[in-house]
Amino acid sequence: MRQRWPHGLLVVCSCWKTVAAEATSQVVFDYLWPIHISKVPLSTPGVEAMEPPEFGQALAELALSGFEDYVNKTLPLELKLDADFAEEFHGADHSRVNLAFRRWQRRVYAYANRDIYPESQLSADVLEGGWQSEFLAGGWARSMPLKEVNYSWPQLRQSSEFRKLQSHISELAKLYLKRSGSSFGNKFRIFTWAEVFRKGDALRPSAHTDGGLFMGRYWPQLKKNSLKFNFEDPRGINPPFGKTHTHSIEEGAMSMFPIWASHFITPNMKSRTAVCYAFIVYPEDGNTMDFEDDGTGKFKIERVPLK
Repeated sequence: MRQRWPHGLLVVCSCWKTVAAEATSQVVFDYLWPIHISKVPLSTPGVEAMEPPEFGQALAELALSGFEDYVNKTLPLELKLDADFAEEFHGADHSRVNLAFRRWQRRVYAYANRDIYPESQLSADVLEGGWQSEFLAGGWARSMPLKEVNYSWPQLRQSSEFRKLQSHISELAKLYLKRSGSSFGNKFRIFTWAEVFRKGDALRPSAHTDGGLFMGRYWPQLKKNSLKFNFEDPRGINPPFGKTHTHSIEEGAMSMFPIWASHFITPNMKSRTAVCYAFIVYPEDGNTMDFEDDGTGKFKIERVPLK
């Protein structure tokens, strides 16, 4: 684990009574509420990685193909048939295409997991619907799925590379949760969605509280220094806080972090398109975890400083 917030809250617990006591007392540093970020080279070229670079290339091609198909065929249909969505889309920022793509993929995931997200459960009323797929990965869709739209992506879901990616995420989830001091068994539901950043594309700040265990991002295609993966200070915007931390990323790298950690992607400044697979790991029965049980929110580092 790497300490990512050197300016985190620091409590120095000490007990000073006499000069003699000062020489023998023990000082303990408690770093409260740090953000636990773990990064692994999943398919990074030139280093010892879990998979060869070709693994990432295959996943990047699948994401790009699906993205182009969505932008050219599905998105125009959604904008034509869904007035609420069209109004929201046309008033949105440079994140809107990827957010719309994620919205469609969220419904693809729901249809593939009907054992926990049955169609009868879907409701445009958030209070009536309760826990359902429309909560996943942020935001509440104001409109229902369209009968005219195909909510399936068999080319991705049936690919051996994607199944292997899901397997890696599941295994790394056990390690990440163990290091975070929490455990939710050995089986999970993993919602993985693709994001494509063409030149100038970015992703606005977001954080999630949808019953997930943690979140991650894998970059199968990324030109060096094309964009930045930034985290916002969870302590708020008022001085001396309000910092922004740039988390280093490379092609083929996978990073895992708390689901509540607000982050954003700066505009892609290169001509080469960047591809990211974002994912949220949920308990086996779906997005049901209470935020009070979130181990990443209770994470604390305690150490005795060197004398």
